[in-house]
Amino acid sequence: MLFAILYGVWLLPHTVFVRNSCLVGGALLSFPIIAKHWRLLFQRAAAPIWLIVLLLVWVTIHLLFIGQDFDRQYLEYTTIWKKIAIGCVFALGLGLVIGQNTNPKTAKTSWAIIYWGLLLPSLIYFGKYILGIVALHYGLTLSPYLILNPDHMGSPFGIARARYVFFCLPAMAVGLGCIANDLKRKTLHWQSAIFYLLSVPLTLTLFELEGDRLGAVYAIALLGVFALVVARNMIDVRRPILTMLALALMVSASVWLVQKVTYQSPLWHQFWADAKMAVQVDKYDAWQTRVLPINELGIPASDSNYMRISWAIVGTRLLMQNPLGYGLLSLSFGGLGKQIWPNAQISWTHSAWLDFALSYGLPALIMIWLAIALTWQEAKALNPPWNTLGRWGLFIAAAVMLTKEVSTEVVLNSMIFMIVWVAALGLSTPNTKPKLPPTPKPTPGQQ
Repeated sequence: MLFAILYGVWLLPHTVFVRNSCLVGGALLSFPIIAKHWRLLFQRAAAPIWLIVLLLVWVTIHLLFIGQDFDRQYLEYTTIWKKIAIGCVFALGLGLVIGQNTNPKTAKTSWAIIYWGLLLPSLIYFGKYILGIVALHYGLTLSPYLILNPDHMGSPFGIARARYVFFCLPAMAVGLGCIANDLKRKTLHWQSAIFYLLSVPLTLTLFELEGDRLGAVYAIALLGVFALVVARNMIDVRRPILTMLALALMVSASVWLVQKVTYQSPLWHQFWADAKMAVQVDKYDAWQTRVLPINELGIPASDSNYMRISWAIVGTRLLMQNPLGYGLLSLSFGGLGKQIWPNAQISWTHSAWLDFALSYGLPALIMIWLAIALTWQEAKALNPPWNTLGRWGLFIAAAVMLTKEVSTEVVLNSMIFMIVWVAALGLSTPNTKPKLPPTPKPTPGQQ
């Protein structure tokens, strides 16, 4: 329950007390679990956890001997990395207690709470959306906490849409993964299918309202993978109608999203023209001044297209020149860049992973990517539905960080939390792997 609350408010501004209370409370509850099962940490499946421990050690070394801005880096170390360390304890205990649970009823309840927690960011968003409509209709004044505010740069209550993509997509990914698991095992029930499919319209509508192009791309990719899985398992002739309806829903949702967010966006139509300008970072310095050049279509290049590509190129060059990083989570691109171009108006790139590498160097990036890869691989051995956390949820979260500017404390904390959590689930012995009870076969009248 603490995890569900934490995940629901992680992206919300001015929820520090709630977040910290959940982290500390979860860590305190985890200590006795870890003390009881510490021997499970000494097995091959625990490698991702030890890689995260090594990452924390590396960040400490980086602070003391490598970083180029000690005062600000120390501030981040005592705030951001302290919370990440506490979150690791929470995640480890959460994974172990679920992994050692052999009661099917308790496991089923735990899974339901966890999945509702994954849905909470989307549910809170639409709760605010509905409240906004009601308030407008009746002339009510809402608290800033209850208003959807996209101005994350100018308002203390604003939320960047990139955060919605990171925190809302995992619920959709895990839901689709659960349906795929049930199809593969031929245990799909329409009740559970509807429950998991709830995440699809929630996520797609949220991206349409926010107008997030890349969020739409990730969602379409997920739906495409799911459609392939469904098609592969259509041999389940016991439920051909349900299977066809699921496929029709996925295809319809994909077409709708392409039309509403992707195809209608003018940024896609000028993407290649903008890209031709953006790759010429030595010829055009618009990426420094933010005065956008005119592309071959005779119109100013899109800020999103141009900056995303040009900063990726410049950031990669800076990383090759500074493979050990600068030391600040979200401002290292600006710190390193201004050493060469003092007047450049840059702060962070549009890739959280590139920002992370510029912050703590290639060694840190290799550690966390290796931890993700090992966790993803080990998750395959977990019983459904827990394997979907790593195979679908962790994967899509890591993918989002490739192209979204989410290099913030809450995102990195959430990512490392999920790595340790899923890895801890895999520490269970074969007869105590986390699982739900086998789904009973329906009677002919229920099909």
